[in-house]
Amino acid sequence: MFNLQEADKNAKYYKITQLNTPYSNGKMFVEGKVAVADKKINSSAEEASELGGFCISDYEHIFRWVIRGNYLCEVIIPDDTIIYKTESENGIYVSDKIILTNPLKMNDELATKLYKSSNLPEKSYFMAMTACCIQGYLKTAEKVFQDKVNKDNYEIALQEFKSFCKRREEEYGVPVFSLESIKALLNKFNIFIS
Repeated sequence: MFNLQEADKNAKYYKITQLNTPYSNGKMFVEGKVAVADKKINSSAEEASELGGFCISDYEHIFRWVIRGNYLCEVIIPDDTIIYKTESENGIYVSDKIILTNPLKMNDELATKLYKSSNLPEKSYFMAMTACCIQGYLKTAEKVFQDKVNKDNYEIALQEFKSFCKRREEEYGVPVFSLESIKALLNKFNIFIS
């Protein structure tokens, strides 16, 4: 279970998403319009896929979601809606309805800014680093790598990199990075693997 606790709907929340472009499931977010989740929040969910609602975050955790789209948006929670904080240390909140405002186009500079303001668990940094590579934010990925990957954890970072890429490949049906690409990237960042 996710141990949902009601959160302050007037706090600042964020979502990285596609705007005005449908996702593969047909869902489309439009700036300033109320978006209603396909599945209501299920407070007794055991798996993330059963949770329902929209996942949103606060500013210090939004970097984790860099893979989700091409715009960083502020989120307004409609008056008739409750927002819940999950027990995740990744700052995950859920709400059945949201309104996206003040979109900023994602790019390497914005990704770096989000990274520098972030406070995530170690593995989440490795996933976000991989997401930055996939999105083309290579300066941000390199900065995360330099700051967070070291001789004691590079194998964990590599495993998270491979795992994250594999999930994306399964989701979209096309290779994201080959193992050779990962090795080349890690070699660029001065980590040499056999």
